[in-house]
Amino acid sequence: MKRAKENKNSIKVIASVIAVIAIAAIAFGIVRICKASKTGSSHVNTNNFLGGDFLEGNEWKNSVLSNQIETKNQIENNVIQNTVQSNTIKNEVATNTTKPVSTGTTSNNANNNSSSNNSNKTESQTPTYKNSGTGGLPVLMYHFFYNASAGETARDNNFIEISAFESQMKYLSDNNFYFPTWQEVEDYIDGKKSLPAKSIVITVDDGDESFFRLALPVIEKYNVKATEFLVTSWNGWYCNDYKSSKVSYQSHSDQMHKGGVNGKGVLLSWSYDQIYKDLTDSKNCLNGQATVFCYPFGQYNENSKKILKDAGYKLAFTTQGGRVYKGADKYALPRVRISKGISLQSFTNMVN
Repeated sequence: MKRAKENKNSIKVIASVIAVIAIAAIAFGIVRICKASKTGSSHVNTNNFLGGDFLEGNEWKNSVLSNQIETKNQIENNVIQNTVQSNTIKNEVATNTTKPVSTGTTSNNANNNSSSNNSNKTESQTPTYKNSGTGGLPVLMYHFFYNASAGETARDNNFIEISAFESQMKYLSDNNFYFPTWQEVEDYIDGKKSLPAKSIVITVDDGDESFFRLALPVIEKYNVKATEFLVTSWNGWYCNDYKSSKVSYQSHSDQMHKGGVNGKGVLLSWSYDQIYKDLTDSKNCLNGQATVFCYPFGQYNENSKKILKDAGYKLAFTTQGGRVYKGADKYALPRVRISKGISLQSFTNMVN
């Protein structure tokens, strides 16, 4: 009986010890959970509940914070970069949309080439593109015009169909070509000033009625500038009957557009006094304002150049092909002939 009682007491002791150990283990686990909870962790590894590594929760939190900071920095950097790009675009747009102010002189005088472009556009500007001194100044040469739709025909290659002429003038207007005055042309040759790259001069020889009937309305429509070289004994009155701010009337002589000795024009055989008088008569017929001359048949010599200068003419044109450059002989200037049947593409190649 006594031994049985001792065994029973031993079992109670062992059970108590086991219970204490179990309670202590449970209490320890609860304390760790509470500590983890105090750290703010919402992530617990249930696989390592007892004695596990509760730092995983802080690592996750730090990872989230790190990602937030990285994302914020990336967004801020992108915003800064986009702002810089936006400013760059604004600067480029501002540069491309800035329009230089014109320095050309607009004139309503019929005997001065005006420098303004199409009146339907913004006021004429002197462009900032490359100086025409490199490519030279094209001075176009026309003669006669005809209207094919009205049944008219060309007698030779000096006749230009009026619809082709209109296409050419439209191209010059649409592409903002600059029409310098004769004074600007002279200053350009003398090296006193530069001209925009898209500068051009239009000249028409002889003063034929087809110019006034067909070409002049086109010139006024597209607001381009042209010079008509009149043989004043033939049609000098045109300069008064057809006054236009778009046309400068200059001299093609008074009575020298005819043959002389050896099949040459009389300009090569007449005396100094005869030539001087003819040049003066032509100038007077043009209201005393003619300063540019076009040689009849394109023929000239050193004597005629001297007389022209003495008579007050500042520039003289031949029929020789080519462009006008700085330093050119002002009394033997070339031109670009425009002939019948020329395509618009060929025309653009000539003027550009």
